Amino acid sequence: MSMSPLLDIGNTALTAQRIALQVTSENISNVNTPGYSRQTATFSPGPTYVTNGHAFGSGVMVSSIERSYDDFLQRQFLSANAASGQAAVTDSALQMVQPLFNDLTTGVLGSSLQNFFSAWQDLTANPQGVPERQAVLSKAENLLDDFHRTSRSLTDVKNNMNQTLEGVTSDINDALKQVASLNIQIKQVEALGGHANELRDQRDLLIRDLSQKVGVVAAEQSDGTITVSLPPPNGQTLVEQNNAATFSLQANAANSGYYDVMLTPVGAPMVNATSFVGGTDNTQGAIGGMLQIRDVVVNKYLADLDEFASALASQVNGAHAAGFDLSGATGVNFFNASATAAGLELNITSGSQIAAADTDPLGGGTGNNKNAQTIAGLYSQPMAMSSGNMTVAAFYNSLVGKVGVDVQQAGRAEIQSKAIINQLGNLRESLSGVSLDEELVNLSKYQKAYEGAAKLINVGTEMMDTVLGLIR
Repeated sequence: MSMSPLLDIGNTALTAQRIALQVTSENISNVNTPGYSRQTATFSPGPTYVTNGHAFGSGVMVSSIERSYDDFLQRQFLSANAASGQAAVTDSALQMVQPLFNDLTTGVLGSSLQNFFSAWQDLTANPQGVPERQAVLSKAENLLDDFHRTSRSLTDVKNNMNQTLEGVTSDINDALKQVASLNIQIKQVEALGGHANELRDQRDLLIRDLSQKVGVVAAEQSDGTITVSLPPPNGQTLVEQNNAATFSLQANAANSGYYDVMLTPVGAPMVNATSFVGGTDNTQGAIGGMLQIRDVVVNKYLADLDEFASALASQVNGAHAAGFDLSGATGVNFFNASATAAGLELNITSGSQIAAADTDPLGGGTGNNKNAQTIAGLYSQPMAMSSGNMTVAAFYNSLVGKVGVDVQQAGRAEIQSKAIINQLGNLRESLSGVSLDEELVNLSKYQKAYEGAAKLINVGTEMMDTVLGLIR
């Protein structure tokens, strides 16, 4: 009777347990590797054969090495990361905007507004006083400086977002190229019958990181490659097989200081993707947050600030032009006629040009403070604004309120998105993460099985020696 089948079975057991030990060792060594998915050796019995009417097994084999992976969880990660990337950028930018708009008493611009009208009120007590007139000019200059500073700071936020596009588009391009490269490596390995679990983990992690920068959807193909695209409804292809799309920046035709985001999709001509690269309303990915801050959010604040400055200047100018200065001149505006906060300037150069009187001082109006009283009272008089008639204080406080609401919403969105990602991370860890306790149990189990297989071979060898001894 041949001992070969017995030795062959022992050999298959040794091989299978060795592979299982190798897989366990890989899990243990990668316990702290980002994106790594736990792998499991799957055993199956070898083919059976019939001898003398009896069916015998031929041992054991490792039929596959599977990684713990959930495609639905990966899709959830991509969606959550896209929201998180946008929320993080938006919150960070609004944190730079918020200090520009504090309440009326503590805000820089709010205090300047109060001080400006208070200076006019002080002038009513001594309309010919040089110090009081100089105080009006000084407070007016402070107010203008704060209008300019606020407008410039808001523009700086826009410029920062615009410049940051350079880095994020470069990072996106690098990630797309790496995904395309991994596609081919995975395809080649699996076409030869190998398993590319680690390469698949690297690719999944890359795509998750990519989704924080730009919202994407991914679909695995039958050959093991993944096709990456922008989300619907646009859906331009970013990665297909070993081909990767390219993002680039181009000066905007209407405003050369700002970039348009251009996209050359796989197999398609270049398009201007500025309006859709961040998804609907630019609500996905860091690039969406940058474009939304640059093109929508800050522009809204600038428009309100410009309207406020223009309406304030118009109201003060109307009253000032109706009065008389110390030389008897009338019809002179206090501010220039600018439609923007950044362009607002004083139209007079000395305190003697302040029109505090409502009658000509040279015709008996010396000491008249009626016009100064009128201008001081403008602080509590409604101004005609696009949102309705509002006082200076009410409009400023409404602007502060808008910024405050936006900051709160952005902060909540970031907190919520982080919480969702943490929850998804915990789910992935429970499904795909490596448990050292579990792996140490497996290590002992496979070691015992390996020792058993070795013992089986020893027994078979001893039996064969016995048979050979009988022959001799």
